[in-house]
Amino acid sequence: MYHCSFTFVCMSTQEIQYKLIYELVQRKTECFMLTGYAAGPYHNTGGGGSNFLCLPQDPDWDNFKNKSRYVGHIAGVEYELVDSNNVFSTSNTGGIPLYNNPGPCAVCYLDHRLTVLMIPAKTRCPDGWNKEYGGYLVSEHSSRSRKRSTYVCWDRAPEVADGGTAQNQAVIYPVKAVCGSLPCSAYVNGRDLTCMVCSK
Repeated sequence: MYHCSFTFVCMSTQEIQYKLIYELVQRKTECFMLTGYAAGPYHNTGGGGSNFLCLPQDPDWDNFKNKSRYVGHIAGVEYELVDSNNVFSTSNTGGIPLYNNPGPCAVCYLDHRLTVLMIPAKTRCPDGWNKEYGGYLVSEHSSRSRKRSTYVCWDRAPEVADGGTAQNQAVIYPVKAVCGSLPCSAYVNGRDLTCMVCSK
């Protein structure tokens, strides 16, 4: 029996689940996938973390204080995608619009793959690499009042998770290229950036 040798967080559950089930059947290996809720810092406050995480559907609790003033916060991510900025497909949502709905995620272990790489501005993996999923680069909204967040590659056909809608807590937006320091001949100003997650 093989043991899985690498883990990564992906903002896709549909493709990865299919791929892992296929690999389990084909190679009879034992791999683990944890599905959960995409989460991140509140979009309109300072402090706290700066990256997005995949929180499990069934959290374990240890010691805790119900009321405490000096804490960080993490909230579920929701799609801030309207007609003017939505480049994503809705083929995996079952007809539910993405706007103001929460996003799911997965943590995946890959058998005998030592490197997982997110490549921005690409729609295919380099020769000799395996495609895990592809999509669009997302982050927090760019403005003076917002705080920095991690760039994440979000599946091109995202799903909708269970949870409240229109909470405006942690939010994501597509990332657009800004040319100038980046050459305008290659990075067209205002164009949505693609991304790939590849493994080897």
